Amino acid sequence: ADNLDAAFERRFLFKIKFENPTIEAKAKIWKSKLNWLPENEIEIFAKNYDLSGGQIDNIVRKVTMDEILTGKRPEPEELLILCKKEKMGNAERKIGFF
Repeated sequence: ADNLDAAFERRFLFKIKFENPTIEAKAKIWKSKLNWLPENEIEIFAKNYDLSGGQIDNIVRKVTMDEILTGKRPEPEELLILCKKEKMGNAERKIGFF
């Protein structure tokens, strides 16, 4: 609820705060979504990027679209860039604006 403006926030009767998953849970999410990733890469993403399950899912969707368009899987370096962009994007994005 910290990043909702007052007018928007008033429209919700209940507000539930979800903590980001633990490192172990993030590793399981990465593995379930991108099971072709090597275990060491999964651990790097889980430990170094404090992403929510939804943010990981956004990255997976981008990876899937890229695979469909290019016919190849991204390199680990490309995934790292997507993680950084996803994390930074939430800091810059405002409700209702892209």
